[in-house]
Amino acid sequence: MTSIAFQLRTRITISLITILAASAARADRRDFVRAYQYATQPQGNLEVEIWNDVDAPSAGGFDQAIVTPRVELEYGLTDHWDVALYHVLEQQPASPLHFDSWRLETRYRLAEKGVWPVDVMLYLEGERPAQFAEPWELEEKVILSRDFGSFEIVANLVAEQKLFHADQGHLWEIDAGARYEISPALHIAGEFWTTQETVNGVTAGSYYAGPSISWASSRIWVQLGAGFGLGDSSGATFVRSVLGFNL
Repeated sequence: MTSIAFQLRTRITISLITILAASAARADRRDFVRAYQYATQPQGNLEVEIWNDVDAPSAGGFDQAIVTPRVELEYGLTDHWDVALYHVLEQQPASPLHFDSWRLETRYRLAEKGVWPVDVMLYLEGERPAQFAEPWELEEKVILSRDFGSFEIVANLVAEQKLFHADQGHLWEIDAGARYEISPALHIAGEFWTTQETVNGVTAGSYYAGPSISWASSRIWVQLGAGFGLGDSSGATFVRSVLGFNL
């Protein structure tokens, strides 16, 4: 009887771990502050995400921080292609919260994970500012990823410009990070990113590095991380949290 009970408990434990791993993997969870990973929503799946960004400059710290909440709806058109719509709010220091923009995003995975030596995903986003006098903005990403067991290495190559008004400003960005899977539900990560923005012919760069942690269940996932300014960006802090509901 003892042997039978032990075998039964073992099978139940293995089954629960398998279910948890499948559920956690199904959600389009984030592990990084900036970098996107190689994932899209499964076909027919709808997910709601609530983002909160806090961007505190070197001078003034969190007293002068810009807070940017947004609500995003993601839907899987196929297992390789999804689309998302989100509404973005913004609060400047000593100013009330206001509506900032609508954004439409789409992502496409070029192959199943692990088929290519490096997984490649394409990303395109269009932003319509709430101030209609301002031009549309476009953002493009090439998302690269490679798994090594419990480790994942990612890199994003990013470009952003004002549609038909590139002379008013454009930028490029590089995000790079590594994630470690403690368990299917719990991940930790670290990353570095740099943004180089050009306005009126003058380019200003920022550099950040920091940690992140994420947890996922069968229905929800949450990510929290921060980046701390390096070099000329020293003293600046960027914090991002995301809560996802896998419907």
